[in-house]
Amino acid sequence: MTASHTPGHPNDWDPTDEDFPDGLRGPAWVAELERLRGECPVAYSDRFGGFWTLTRYADVVDAAVDHKGFRSGQQFLRMPDLLTIPGMLNPPEHAVYRRMLNKFFTQERMAALRPRILSLVAEHLDPILARGSGDAVREFCQPLPARALAALLNLGDDAHVELLENFVRLDETGWNPDAINATIFAVFSQSVRRVLAERRKAPLDPEQDLISAAMAMEVDGVPASDEVIVAVGVSVIGAGHSTTADALSSIIFRLATDPYLQARLRREPALIPDAVEEFLRLDAPLPELTRTTATPTEIDGVTIPAGELVALNFGAANLDPEAFPHPTACIVDREFRRHLSFGHGVHKCVGAPLARLELISAVDGLLSRTQGIALDGAAENSAGLVLKGFATLPIRVIPA
Repeated sequence: MTASHTPGHPNDWDPTDEDFPDGLRGPAWVAELERLRGECPVAYSDRFGGFWTLTRYADVVDAAVDHKGFRSGQQFLRMPDLLTIPGMLNPPEHAVYRRMLNKFFTQERMAALRPRILSLVAEHLDPILARGSGDAVREFCQPLPARALAALLNLGDDAHVELLENFVRLDETGWNPDAINATIFAVFSQSVRRVLAERRKAPLDPEQDLISAAMAMEVDGVPASDEVIVAVGVSVIGAGHSTTADALSSIIFRLATDPYLQARLRREPALIPDAVEEFLRLDAPLPELTRTTATPTEIDGVTIPAGELVALNFGAANLDPEAFPHPTACIVDREFRRHLSFGHGVHKCVGAPLARLELISAVDGLLSRTQGIALDGAAENSAGLVLKGFATLPIRVIPA
């Protein structure tokens, strides 16, 4: 019999419950996701104005590919002024911008960036190795993607300093929509507008420069406005930093707490790309994204009304035993690798090739230049319920 849940229905779960002291990482959280998949795979919570959560792999995949039934645009925090392109758009408009962005993340582009990424990995590892210790987040995980973005966007190398300051400001806003709006528009938007002004004074080849490509775009014969160009730039910068930084911090934590895993990957470095995929599956840095139902939709016997916010819980789907045997085990040579940590469907992360390049290069550099990695104090989880990573991660290393 079909059930119909509407706002006001008793909570099926509370993602902000104090019983999750380790946030999105601890065993209590993993156990709750397991309970939801088994007992309530379409779960309702009245948090953030009310939303639904899908936790089964098959359900999440189906919703992710159904861009007509599950529309992009609304986030957990209602911020009407926030626009990121193309993530908040839907087909067919979405495809116009996605085609422009795709050409900047091809295998050829990544191969051209690889020497720079390897150089940055070495540069940020050097002081940690020289001292034998350091905060992996502050000294390695945070600056590496900021500098990679600066390279991708043809910014000056010192641009990463401002980028990092901006991300710190954003992290400090917590769950305050007004503060997030102010930070994004007063800080990130201003940064992109400065680049836009520089490009107008000194144009670059739109085939080689992402912001210039956005400037050259036309949609239905109309040139892209400055607001649209800024929204594209903010999207690339916002999506390209924190997720990669948090993914890398989770990977280093896993390595630092598993000397046997370290030893295996040092013996078999060819496994590192596969290992990175397994690490991403286990610790999705952005565990869920939201969609809005266009019509009443039935899933697993539950009817979600039209106009409801639905979280596609990629992190929960990645731990679904129906999709991944022994789902909580770290199996670096696992055969089935269709994890959802970069999303799925038309909105799958366009920057995934760059993130993979950074993560593989970082793990390879860290393991090849050390004999051992261990924690050197308590690690602090990132704040909030959106991103999954660490705010601080003290490590000690034995150089190779």
